[in-house]
Amino acid sequence: MRVLTVSSPAETHFLPLLPLLRELAAAGHDVLVTGQPDVTGPAAAAGFDTVPFGDPFHALDLRRGGLPAGLRPIEATGRPPARQIDGAAQMWRNHAPYFLPDYLELAREWRADLVLSDHMDYTGAVIGKVLGVPSVWHRWGVNPTSTFMLGQTRMWLGPLCERLGLAAVPVPDLVLDPAPPALASTEAPPARPVRPEPHTGGGTPWTYTTPPGRRVAVALGGHTLDLGGAPLLRRVVDALAAAGAVEAAVSAAPEHRAAVGPLPAGMTYTSRTAPGLLFPGADLVVHHGGAGSTLAAAALGVPQLVLPQLGDAFVAGDRVAAAGAGITLDSAEAQNSDGRLAGALAGLLTGPAYRTAAGRLRAEVAAMPSAAETVAVLEELTARQAVAR
Repeated sequence: MRVLTVSSPAETHFLPLLPLLRELAAAGHDVLVTGQPDVTGPAAAAGFDTVPFGDPFHALDLRRGGLPAGLRPIEATGRPPARQIDGAAQMWRNHAPYFLPDYLELAREWRADLVLSDHMDYTGAVIGKVLGVPSVWHRWGVNPTSTFMLGQTRMWLGPLCERLGLAAVPVPDLVLDPAPPALASTEAPPARPVRPEPHTGGGTPWTYTTPPGRRVAVALGGHTLDLGGAPLLRRVVDALAAAGAVEAAVSAAPEHRAAVGPLPAGMTYTSRTAPGLLFPGADLVVHHGGAGSTLAAAALGVPQLVLPQLGDAFVAGDRVAAAGAGITLDSAEAQNSDGRLAGALAGLLTGPAYRTAAGRLRAEVAAMPSAAETVAVLEELTARQAVAR
């Protein structure tokens, strides 16, 4: 089976697909990843063959433009309305036509049997329909894209599909969702679950040296720090220091550390960013609500303090809090309050109910079909459609 993988141009959109791609390769299938360098770079680093098109997309530029100096997005605009978060799908729909001809030509020449893409890359289903092969969407995590918004997005792709000879805008033959039931969106279309695996990036795991009980991983994400988040990280580490006797691994690239300042005793900077390296062994994770961080903490059964800054991170925080596995502070006022931060951290470190709920999330994740099991589903789907042709 020849699997062409396409992703919208952001590394975080692509990384959740890696476990399935590895299992496909291990089962003897050919995997080729295409897209802009934002995606093909991480794919090549993971050992996959790639065909890049165009220049890097630089998704962060979309967030940085117009942001007042010294303010985080949440400080500048607050929490986005639900419809605005849902409407992020339209941006990626607008991006779809730019490289679709290149992807189609590659898919024909390479003779793809299956097209696998993330759920915000709208070229995948179109390629599959034009070639007569199945297409599969793989969501990133806690997916806020509602049935309504997907309908609106697909409607605007109608003229593009007409020019390709399609009678209607195609939908994928299968949708995969790595969010466990307690975190999965209640507004998104139904999907088949696939177990999420914490991303490691092939690095060396962090080693916690103190006894379990007060080990903390702080990983606010590179985009948070790039978008004025150094003062927030400073507040977090100071609040942890006030809690006392805390060991913390603080993820921050070297260029951000001067703005954050020296860390309190018991805390250490690390350049490691992958949750699969930082979260195992932690008793609490403080993060920005990214899909990789949210699902990694869920898979490992670790309570979470979510400090969202952008888009669907607010939805992730909502779902974690609703599951009882953590606390979300979803306003600038709450995040900038030393008292609110200290109270949330103290409650999460000492409250057994959060760890119990996090354990339930871990059990839900463990019960989901693995990536290896999903390979068999994709093989059956491809074989069935080949017979139908």
